[in-house]
Amino acid sequence: MERRFACTRCAQCCNRAPELELGEAAALADVFVLRLMLRIYSLPRALADFASDLPRDQASAEFYESKRLLSQFAAASWPAKAQRGTVTVDYVQYLSLSVLPLDLGTGTCPALGGDSCTIYPRRPLSCRSVPLHYSRPAVAAARELDAFVATPGFRCETGPDAPLVIASGIADPAILAARSEAAALAQSDQRWKTAIVKAMRAGAHGLPTPREVEASAARGALTASMLGPWRIAEATGLITRDATERLLATQCQLIEQYLRPPSGIATDQALGEMLREYRSAFPA
Repeated sequence: MERRFACTRCAQCCNRAPELELGEAAALADVFVLRLMLRIYSLPRALADFASDLPRDQASAEFYESKRLLSQFAAASWPAKAQRGTVTVDYVQYLSLSVLPLDLGTGTCPALGGDSCTIYPRRPLSCRSVPLHYSRPAVAAARELDAFVATPGFRCETGPDAPLVIASGIADPAILAARSEAAALAQSDQRWKTAIVKAMRAGAHGLPTPREVEASAARGALTASMLGPWRIAEATGLITRDATERLLATQCQLIEQYLRPPSGIATDQALGEMLREYRSAFPA
């Protein structure tokens, strides 16, 4: 059960920008071009319908921790049914709201400089919890770590001299701290998430409805502009109008930097559209 792990700074896992919690976005608006990400996760309502090759006690522990984590981080949930062969299974659909930096097509995280993270002291929680992401069940940590270090190209150290990260459970203090901080952030973000879901149900701020997100689930996540979420945060009293405008101005400056010729970025059109949208939101 014990697992050891050390980063060798191969930078192979920094092959894209990290997913952020809503509450992390403002602090990193000078680093990443931000988009709201809307995604559906599904879990059977009953343990008996939870498909797993694990022994029954392990499957049960993973099911209930998955259920707890999904409930903790979700913005909303609702019942659903799905066919599994000839059987109709009751599920719960969980709506996840997070922030995903726009993929600039470079194959690396924009914050990566050589083999080093240029924002290491303020890196997001998803990076702080590598290789055991805070949103995944701790009871599945050994399996998650084994899959992570087996990724082609990754050069993680897992030998006897590497620090112990899993004993009877997660043993790494930094990962445990990141999990605790993520749980606290999810709680503090809940009011904002609830307000966003309310706007989605009303078709406001150009956001997709929950059912539209559900309908697209088989094809992947949807993304939307951060203008709506920031305006919603402002209307909810979570940030000031000045703060919203500073965030938009910071994003505009970053986008302009990426669009400076010759950029050659594959997402020039998307960046240009975001720049026009944010500029139009400034007061005359």
